[in-house]
Parts: sequence; structure tokens; C-alpha cells
Amino acid sequence: MIFHVCNYFPELRVIYLDIVRKGWENEKKVCIMSSVHKWDDNRVFKESSSLAKQYQVDLCAVGNFSYRRVQGVDVFGLPDLKKRYWRPVNWFRLFRHAINAQVCVYHIHDPELIPLGLILKLFGRKVIYDVHEDYFDAILHKYWLPKPARRTIAVVFNALEKICSKYFDAVILAEVAYNDSFQKTNSLKTDILNYPLLTTHFEPVDKKNNQCINLIYCGGLSAIRGAEQIIASLALLVKEGLSVHLYLVGPFLPQAYEARIKQLITGYQLQNHVTFTGRIPPSELYHYYRQADIGLALLHPVENYLKSQATKLFEYMAAGIPIVASDFPRWKALLQDVGAGLTANPYEPESIAAKIKWLINDPQLRLCMGRNGKQAYVERFNWSSEEIKLLTLYGILLREENRFSEINK
Repeated sequence: MIFHVCNYFPELRVIYLDIVRKGWENEKKVCIMSSVHKWDDNRVFKESSSLAKQYQVDLCAVGNFSYRRVQGVDVFGLPDLKKRYWRPVNWFRLFRHAINAQVCVYHIHDPELIPLGLILKLFGRKVIYDVHEDYFDAILHKYWLPKPARRTIAVVFNALEKICSKYFDAVILAEVAYNDSFQKTNSLKTDILNYPLLTTHFEPVDKKNNQCINLIYCGGLSAIRGAEQIIASLALLVKEGLSVHLYLVGPFLPQAYEARIKQLITGYQLQNHVTFTGRIPPSELYHYYRQADIGLALLHPVENYLKSQATKLFEYMAAGIPIVASDFPRWKALLQDVGAGLTANPYEPESIAAKIKWLINDPQLRLCMGRNGKQAYVERFNWSSEEIKLLTLYGILLREENRFSEINK
């Protein structure tokens, strides 16, 4: 097939012959690619560093540098292009790296890289597609897309994604629930959940009973992630005379949403009770988690969140702090099973404030739930089991390739 395509596109034929001459494949080298995520993204770098234990790994992702080596991973930075219509520039950079790198497996982390993945398949390369979200529902809530067009775009993308995924060698799903959407995909499939690294240790700061209670929310700040309800619930707690402080750790989505949140904070006179950090490197989360007393995860019940077990839930468990989360069936069942937190209606600040107050007034309950969560993290919800699944998947793909090579010698 590739020869027929090259006959119609002479430029592609030149590239193909160049690849063949270079001997494109190195059976111990893989390339992780993302034009959207930063190089130190929680999931992207965690997978890269795990693969580096057995393979030579190139990671090409957004970063404000050209090259650096971190934990055995060769990281190649892409420019952080603020405007979405400039992203194709990075697609071409990724394609150029793909041509020059002698790689056995290409691992793409963004749906916008599906066309690049298909091109690599045309050249006979092995490609893994890593699904981070339920993109059908995510598109319905993309603030930068025109509302009238969102459903049409979501339907078209969903159909194309499922068709294209059949041509990839493997599909990795960030949530077990995503399996339902990929039932007709014949590629290898496995769920690899985004649990925290087992080496992540948080030792909380010792506090006296009369000290301020620190609340923390980690993640993007947007309307459907409950930012406004969190601020309103904080206002209710302060009004009751409770000593509380809220840390909002993450970027505003969109950036213009910052004005709305700061307007609310000023209106409630909470300027001395809220700290914004913006996006910080994962390594700096330790500083905030170890000072936190209660972790918040009050996302709204859109389909994408209802299907997911938010990473922040497990990070709070790793930090040994109790949780107040949305009363989604999956989240409620998880927290009740572990005994690590309480749930509230994410639309009702009164409900949220009541659950936070319950934990504030019961230090022993906070301590017990924090310990329960920590134990569950150590025993069940850490990256060790997911790393094994990732390395096993790569082993299966490369054993198949090696068998094919032996047959054709």
C-alpha cells in the first residue's frame, strides 16, 4: 500500500526512502508524543519514566527548552503555542522527530495526533493511542468551541476516533469505563489508571487544634469543576466564624475565568482566605499537600466526570488527608469503601460547607479518614500495578514484532 501512495506523492516517496535507508527501527527505543500536554504532565511523564526502566525513551511534549534528560528520559521540548491554530506547527515538529528517531513504538497522547499516528502506520510503525478522556462529552463542554456546533463536532469526532483506533496496535484507556466506547475496536486494549507513584510520600505538618484549617483544591479552575460553589461554601464557613484558608492549585480554564472568581472573592470579602498558585510543577504539590487538612473535589456531574475516578482523589489519599467530593455514584462508593471522605451535592454550597464543617469539628474523624486513605493508596491505589500493565503491553507488542521479524528472515 505504501508504495502506491508514494507513487502519487513523490515528496512522500523521498521521505519513505530516507526512512528505509536510516533503518528507522530500534527495538529498544520508544517515542512518547504530545502537542497538548506539558512534558511533566502527571500521566505523560509517569508513563515515560516507567518505560525508561526497560527502553530508551524519547518524550516530545510542550516545554520551554530544547532538550534535557530527566529520570532516564530524553525530553525534547516543543514551544508552548498559546493560540490553538498554531498547533499544527508542533505536529510537523513531531513528524520530523518521528522520521529522525529510530523507534519501535510511537505512543500518542492527544486526539489531534491521530492523523500523525495513521501516517506512521502507513510506514509500518507500531502506534499506541492513549485515551485520557471521554472526548465526546469533553467536546460538549469545550468553552472555546461555538455552542451550536459542539454536538455536531462531538458526534463526528467520536465516529472518526473509533474508526481510526482500529488501525492502531493498541489503545490505552485512562478509565475502566471507557471500555464501553471502544468495544468494536480490535486493537489491543488495556486500562491504565492514573494512580499516584508509590514513592510519593507526604508527611503532614503537625498542627494544634486552634490553628487555621487549610482546604485544598488541585486541578483546573472552571465553572464545571465547581470553582464558584467552592468559593460560596468557603464564605459560609467564614461567616460562621471558622478559621479556614483555601488553596486553589491550578490554572484558570479559560484564563478569563479568573476575573469571575476574583470578583466573587471580593464580593464575599475572602481576600485573606484564598491563595492562588496557578499551574505548578507536580514536584511542588508536596509543599501544599503536606499543609492541607481537607482535600476538595467538587466537579459537576457531566458525563466525562461521572465516568472517571479523578486523579486528585487518589492524590489526596496519598497525602493522608480526608476528602469532600461530589456525590457521584462511583465516587461515593469509592470513599465509603475506603472510609476516606464525605460527599456533597456539588451544586449546593450549603451541602459542601456542612460536610467541611463536620470534618473541621471532628479532628479524630479527619485523622481516621486520612489514615484510611493513606492505607488504601499504599495497598491498592498506586502506580506500581499500572506500571506492570504498561510494561506488559509493550512487551506483547514487541514480542509480536520480533516473531514477525524472525519469520521474514
